[in-house]
Amino acid sequence: MSAAKKRMQAEVSMLLVAAIWGSTFVVVKNALQEIGPFLFLGLRFLLAFLILLILSFPCIKKTNRHTLLAGGLLGLFLFIGYVFQTIGLKYTTSTNAGFITGISVVLVPIIFSLLYRQRPTVSTTITVILAATGLFFLSFPRNSFSLAYGDFLVLICAFGFAFHIIFVDRYSHQHNAIAITAVQILFVGILSLLIGLINEPWPEHFSANLLTALFITAVFATSLAFLLQNALQKYSTPTRIAIVLTTEPIFAALAGYLWAEEILSHRAMFGAGLILVSMLISILTRKSKNLIEANA
Repeated sequence: MSAAKKRMQAEVSMLLVAAIWGSTFVVVKNALQEIGPFLFLGLRFLLAFLILLILSFPCIKKTNRHTLLAGGLLGLFLFIGYVFQTIGLKYTTSTNAGFITGISVVLVPIIFSLLYRQRPTVSTTITVILAATGLFFLSFPRNSFSLAYGDFLVLICAFGFAFHIIFVDRYSHQHNAIAITAVQILFVGILSLLIGLINEPWPEHFSANLLTALFITAVFATSLAFLLQNALQKYSTPTRIAIVLTTEPIFAALAGYLWAEEILSHRAMFGAGLILVSMLISILTRKSKNLIEANA
C-alpha cells in the first residue's frame, strides 16, 4: 500500500475518532440524569482499562515504577480535565462544552511559554485574543459579563487538558505509549470511583440509556480511539492529525442539534467560529510538532 493511501486511511480513521469524541458530549450529558459524574467516570475508565488490558497486555506488562510515576502525574491532569468537563455538562449544553474544551489547544502554547519563561509569540497572542473573544460571544449572555456556571467548569477542564498535553510531550517518549496511557486511564478510573462511592448514590438500576453511554464512552471514545491514534498516527504528520481533530467540537454541535435539539444563536455561532479559527491557527503555527491534542 502506498504511503499516500496509508496517510489517507489514517486521517479518515482519526476523523472517525473526532466524530466519536464529539458525539459523546451529548451521550454523557444524557447519562448524567441517572448517575453522578464521579461514578460515571469511574466505571467508564475502569471498563476502558480492562479493554486495553485484554487487547494490549504484552505492552501494558512493560509498566515499571517510572512509568507508574509519570502516568500518575499525567493521570492527575486527565482527571482534572474529565471531572470538570463531566460536571460542567450538567449545567451547559454539549455544544458549548465541545467548543470550550477545544480551547485547550489554544492554551497549550501560552502555558508552555509561561512554564519555560518564554515570551509568547505574536501568533500565540492572536489565538488567545480570538479564543477569549469567541468564549465571550459563546458563553456570556448578552449585556452580561458573567460567565455561565457550566461553561466556567468546562473552561477549567480545558486548562486540565492543556497541562496534560504539555506533560505528555515531556514524558511520553520516555515510556511505552500504551503502558503509560493505561496507567493514566486506571488512575482516573480508581480515583473517580472512590470519590463517587463516598459522595454519590449508587444508581438504583442501570437503564439501557446509561449502559449504552458507558459502553460507547469506554469502548469507542477511550479504548478504541486511543488504539487507533497509536496505530495510525505514524502514517501522517502531527499537524495534519491535529487539524483533523479540530473537527471534534463541530461533531459535538451536530450531535447536540440532532439528539438534544440544541440550537446556537447567531451570537454563539460567531463565538464558536472564532474559537475554531483560533484552534486552527494555534496548530498551524505551533513550534513543537509533538504537542498534539491527546483527549477524550
